Amino acid sequence: MEPNPNYWNKARTPKVTIKFDNIISKAEALEEVAKGGKVDIVTELTPAEAVALKGSKKARLVESKAKTVLVGVFNQNKAGSKWTDINLRKAINHAVDKQLVIKEGSMGYGTQMPSMITKGSYAYDGSLQAYAYAPAKAKPVLAKAGVTDVVIASDEGHKAAADAIVKSLAASGVKASVDTTGKGDNWDIKLVEHFDWSPDYAYGVVFREFFGKDGGFRSMPEDPQFEALAQKIVSNPTKQEGLTKQMDRYVHDQANVLFLYAPSKLYAVSNRVNFTPYRSTVLELAETSLKH
Repeated sequence: MEPNPNYWNKARTPKVTIKFDNIISKAEALEEVAKGGKVDIVTELTPAEAVALKGSKKARLVESKAKTVLVGVFNQNKAGSKWTDINLRKAINHAVDKQLVIKEGSMGYGTQMPSMITKGSYAYDGSLQAYAYAPAKAKPVLAKAGVTDVVIASDEGHKAAADAIVKSLAASGVKASVDTTGKGDNWDIKLVEHFDWSPDYAYGVVFREFFGKDGGFRSMPEDPQFEALAQKIVSNPTKQEGLTKQMDRYVHDQANVLFLYAPSKLYAVSNRVNFTPYRSTVLELAETSLKH
């Protein structure tokens, strides 16, 4: 991809020729960038790959505090589900040590979030407090409801986070197991990672997917109050920020998901390149340039 000298926005005219290589393996690409070879940027590093890169003298790790969320969706639609009880959903949020999950699930490359909007993003509410780790508070609530066993559905990429949740729940008297098969709906909490690529429309990109009546990740009854607030957002474009904050607080208070953290997006970048990541996770290279 060659820079277009006639691009209308002169301030964002690309400065470099870009070549994408999806043929070589990720391991080969990391080896190339680490030794100063033909590869300049490798995207979507795992935390383990990020740690391994730190020994390189030819490349560096670039961490982006992305607008990405990792949450646990409660299976409220399962027959006989207990997760329709808001007190149980709040209890689980208190029973999980989010810092432990960040440490063991992403090797520290993540930021705890109070609700669905990450710090520094549009409509973030700094007054909203995350559910504190309080197993002594959660244990009697879970015990009274007879919650003794929990199944956590996860893909292999988030298994370490799921394992850390298992450790946390043990302190609240709950025996948990992890299911990575992706089969059936006999799970209680499913780990889902999703990102907000929009500049200021978290409702349409994130909230709707988890809580809206046509959301792809929704596993709960339709919520008339959520839909009413959603309609206000759609109908009042000049009041987006305040209404989005209101929605984030409503979602927080309903605790329809287990709020975990915002995983950082990690890149291996050659020392010969200036690279600016986007918090939306979109790979835009208008600001990327070669060092002289």
